Amino acid sequence: MTDRVLELLRNRPDLAELAAFPFDFDVERAYHVEAVHLASGRELEPIAGDDTGGTYFLCGGTAVLYASSEGDAVLIADSVSEALEMLVRLPGWCEGLTAELDEEGLRAAVRAGDAEARAEFVPDLDARRAALIEGLELPERPLTELFALAESAARRTEPDHLLLNSAELCAYRLDEEYRMSLRDVVLGPPGGGAPPGPGAGEFPGAGEDAEPDEFALVELACRQGLRAHATVALIRMLDDTGPDADRLRALSRFLERLGEYGQAARAQSGLLSLQDTDRDRAVEAYALARIERGKGDLPAAARALARAREAVGMDGGGRRGHGAGAPDGTVEQWHRLGLGRFIAEQHLELVLAAVESGEPELARSVMGHARLVLGRIAKGSAKALAPLSARARWAVAALDG
Repeated sequence: MTDRVLELLRNRPDLAELAAFPFDFDVERAYHVEAVHLASGRELEPIAGDDTGGTYFLCGGTAVLYASSEGDAVLIADSVSEALEMLVRLPGWCEGLTAELDEEGLRAAVRAGDAEARAEFVPDLDARRAALIEGLELPERPLTELFALAESAARRTEPDHLLLNSAELCAYRLDEEYRMSLRDVVLGPPGGGAPPGPGAGEFPGAGEDAEPDEFALVELACRQGLRAHATVALIRMLDDTGPDADRLRALSRFLERLGEYGQAARAQSGLLSLQDTDRDRAVEAYALARIERGKGDLPAAARALARAREAVGMDGGGRRGHGAGAPDGTVEQWHRLGLGRFIAEQHLELVLAAVESGEPELARSVMGHARLVLGRIAKGSAKALAPLSARARWAVAALDG
C-alpha cells in the first residue's frame, strides 16, 4: 500500500516542487550515492533526496530513514506524512532545537530560523509552507509533540533500521545518544529496576558491581532470543575493531553462529590477513571457505580453499612460502594434526554445494583438488570422510551422465 502523502508528491508536481524547495525533500532525487541495505533485511526504498546528497528511504513500506552522503543514518519518522510534518514545521535551517525547550522555546527558535531563511533565500516561505501543509493535509500538533516523535524515532533506529554499505558491509554512523545499549536491553538500565532477562545471572556483572564484557552481553542477548540486537552489537563491534586477531576470531564465530555469513566473512578475512605461520593461515583459510560457502559465494569459498592448500603445500604447484625444512615446521604435520581432514571436508562440501547450485565447472575443479588432498591426509581421516567423499564423487559423475 502506497503512503498517501508520498502518492500526492509523486502525482502533484506543484506539491513536489514545494517539498523540494525550500524543505529539501525532492522526490526527483530518489537515489543514493552508493548501494545500501538494512541489516535486518527489511525492504528499503529510496523516495527522495536533498541538496547535500542525502537520501530519504521508506523502510518496510512505512517508516522513514534519512541517510547522509557522509555515512550517517537515522530513523526520523514512522510515516512519510510525519516526516514531511517535521521537515516543514521544524526545518533544518532552525538551530538550537533541543528536547529541553518547551513549546514557546521551540516556536521562538523556529521564528528566528524562519526570519533568517526569508532574508537569505526564500522570501515567500510562509506562503510556501501554508500551501504545502494544506495540499498534503498535514495535521496540526504542538511542536513539543513533533520534536518528541522525532527523538523517539531516532532512538528506534537500532536494531531494525541499521543501514549498511552493501559493498563493504560497514554500518552507517548514528549519534551515540541514539545508539542501542545492549547492556540496557538484556539487563535493564542501571538503577532502572528492570528485571534481568533469562540467563542474566549466569554472567559476571549481573547483580554485581562488575560489568559483563561485550561478548557476554551478546551471548545473553542470543539466549534471550534477541537476535537482531546481538547482530547490531556485533556489527558495531566489528566496525570498531582494528588488527586484533583474538577479537576478530570471536566476532567471526559469533556472526557465523547467527547466520550472518557476510559479516562473518568480513571478520574472518581480516583475521586471515593477520596470520604469520603456514599452519595458522591454513586454519583460518578453511574457516573462511566454510563461511563463504554459508554465504552462498562459492567461488570465494574456492579461493579460500586455494589459500589453505597453498599454506600446507598442496596447491598443485609445489610448496611456496615456508617450504619443507623451513622454520615453520608445524605445517609438515598438518595431516596428522587433523588440519588435513578439515581442509578435505571443506572441499567435499563445496563440491556438493557447487553441484546443487548448478556450477558444474567449479564442482569438477574443486573435486580434483579434493582427490589430491584426500590422497595426502592420514588414512584414518580419509576413512572417516569416505561417505562424504563418495557422495561428492557420485554428484560430479552425475554431471557427466
